[in-house]
Amino acid sequence: MKDNKDRLLEGFFLPDLCNARAILVLLIVSEALVMALTLVESGIANFSWTRFGLVSLFVQWIALVSVAVLCQLRVVLAGVSIVVASLVAMLVIQVITLAIGLLGDILLPSGQLETNWLWVARNQLVSAIFSSMALRYFYVQSQWRLQTQAELRSRLAALQANIRPHFFFNTLNTVASLIVIDPERAEHMLMELAQLFRAVLKGADATSSLKEEFELGRGYLDIEQTRLGERLQVEWDLPHSLPDLQVPQLILQPLLENAVYHGIQPVVEAGNIRIAMRSVSTGWEIVITNSKAAKSSNTGGNRIAHQNIRARLDAHFVQNTGLEVNDMGSSYEARLLLPASGENA
Repeated sequence: MKDNKDRLLEGFFLPDLCNARAILVLLIVSEALVMALTLVESGIANFSWTRFGLVSLFVQWIALVSVAVLCQLRVVLAGVSIVVASLVAMLVIQVITLAIGLLGDILLPSGQLETNWLWVARNQLVSAIFSSMALRYFYVQSQWRLQTQAELRSRLAALQANIRPHFFFNTLNTVASLIVIDPERAEHMLMELAQLFRAVLKGADATSSLKEEFELGRGYLDIEQTRLGERLQVEWDLPHSLPDLQVPQLILQPLLENAVYHGIQPVVEAGNIRIAMRSVSTGWEIVITNSKAAKSSNTGGNRIAHQNIRARLDAHFVQNTGLEVNDMGSSYEARLLLPASGENA
């Protein structure tokens, strides 16, 4: 039931108006609107700060009360069609505008004995115009976001389905050669291979803890170390206590795979891969360094993996993420920046 509710809210065009960031943006936009209306009405020469303050108070009350009501109705509106939800949202804003307009006319009398219905009608018209523009903007933004997420999921699914076939066959060949001489090691490799493919076959938007990602990376490098023997030396430099951080699944494995296939495997001599993690001012930094031939040629495969990793980080976290890669001649370095806490986008 909760998953169904979350899916409805995720695809709903009206954003979450309950957070502080949305309220701050609303206040800024409202003040800009008030300034524009005041300048149009009085001009620069006759600009009155008293008039600006009264109009600002009136508009801010309408905006804040509308946001509070729509915030509570968001779950209900997400279960109906877009047309019905838009009409209900418009009706709510109109009713709130009318109520606050009549209340303001009572509390701040203009000297007239009767309600200035022309002023009330003007308020309703202005409110309808700007609320319809806001709802249209939210709808367009929602459609753009859903389309972007669909394209991202498609790319991630293609990436997950594109594990190098020769890695799978090479691993099976290594297992076959170990069955007779070292059956326990062969069984261990099959278990690690099964763990890796279990992760690959999960959904493209699946997440895992940072600890699970490192364990998956260790399993992958164990398989490659068995296959390559002394040609691959692995060094881990991780903190004793890993942060409790949820990250996109398979965020480290493509970087380790690139380190093996573009750095270690093409070289006859022994090479090394070093995985280090340290705390930085904006969060955590994971550095993967691998030795390589000084004049090795890069293929497009690693760039595709880098683009997918960056896209997954942007889709999962709000900020303080990134991936930097540096070719330093005899070594290659990938720096993965993660936030201190798992603030999702």
